[in-house]
Amino acid sequence: MGYSSMLHVAIPMLAIAITVLIAPLFLDLTLALVGNLVRRPAAHGATGNSIRLAVIVPAHDEEQMIARMIASLLAADHATPVFVVAHNCSDCTAAEAAKAGARVLELANTSLRGKGAALRHGFQAAAAEGVNAFLIVDADSVVSANAIAATRAALEQGAPATQCRYELELPSTGPVRPMARLRVLAFRGMNVLRARGRAALGFSCGLFGNGFALTAETLARVPFTADSIAEDLEYHTKLACEGMRVRWVEEASVYAPLSHPGKARAHQEARWSGGRFSVARLTTFRLLAAILRGRFRACETLAEVWSIPLSLGILSLIVAATLPVYWLREYAAVCAVITLLYVIEAALIGNDPVRDLNALAVAPLYLAWKAAITPLVLIQSRRHAAWVRTKREVPKP
Repeated sequence: MGYSSMLHVAIPMLAIAITVLIAPLFLDLTLALVGNLVRRPAAHGATGNSIRLAVIVPAHDEEQMIARMIASLLAADHATPVFVVAHNCSDCTAAEAAKAGARVLELANTSLRGKGAALRHGFQAAAAEGVNAFLIVDADSVVSANAIAATRAALEQGAPATQCRYELELPSTGPVRPMARLRVLAFRGMNVLRARGRAALGFSCGLFGNGFALTAETLARVPFTADSIAEDLEYHTKLACEGMRVRWVEEASVYAPLSHPGKARAHQEARWSGGRFSVARLTTFRLLAAILRGRFRACETLAEVWSIPLSLGILSLIVAATLPVYWLREYAAVCAVITLLYVIEAALIGNDPVRDLNALAVAPLYLAWKAAITPLVLIQSRRHAAWVRTKREVPKP
């Protein structure tokens, strides 16, 4: 077979591969855009369920930020108990949490390494004290003043699970690097724009590992046995397979600080992306089986788990534009328009859309960086859920 004949076969195959690779991502983005356009206040039933809520905080070596987090929870609702699970800590997390006013549960077991183990320990301890609903907040975060009240209200209205708005926290002092602002913008698109778009269309909004809540009844029906690196996404697929929807709580927020630039941020990004690929492998057949049983909303969850990172999607569009395949170029052009609208919408729902959009000037550098960490992503997709603390920017008071 000559060189030209090989190209004649290889180019169409590459075009089909690109199309299949990016289809779940751009389906997800399209649903997000449509959902945000038609979004209207959700109508929920009257309050009826009796909810006794507790906050569960899984913590691993978080002595620097744990007091700040507990203070924000107590300011939101001083009467709601806060259980901090100090899991295999080598610092003073437990002491700092107790000093700040939390109930501390120390879990020292090196065979239980993931966040899921800490959550199960917290659920069990809180349930023993009569709690029947649990709000999970990461130890490095802060919550809005209405986070507990809004979550409780949604659970009382019958939601089996909730997810509040989860965003990254820009530094309050000093200059903000464009790359940092672009990271915040990307995070907002993933965890806010897509979530509320799904919710507006009647799908489950998803779980993002921070600021979500579950009832004891939900945990009895779907035990929290998720132990992958992306335990939140894995558990959400279990809920979807049971036909259970996570309700979006737009008015409540949780904020987490940015990770340190460089190696720490690269490893964090790789864990997130690699964890998603791992979950996709674990859950695809389960989701397909649920769809065949009539759980048709699980189709969106299947698209979610197979959505590649937007940066990889954009790089794929660039490759598609260079191939001499007319229909692929047309497809790539449509996807490029969807991407542009998605990014603009993600900026507009933030507090500083002009600066967010200006940060797109460094997008080529961001794309190059994301491409460079692809080997790390592949490594992380094969790893077990070891809990590794990411070095973060400690917010100044």
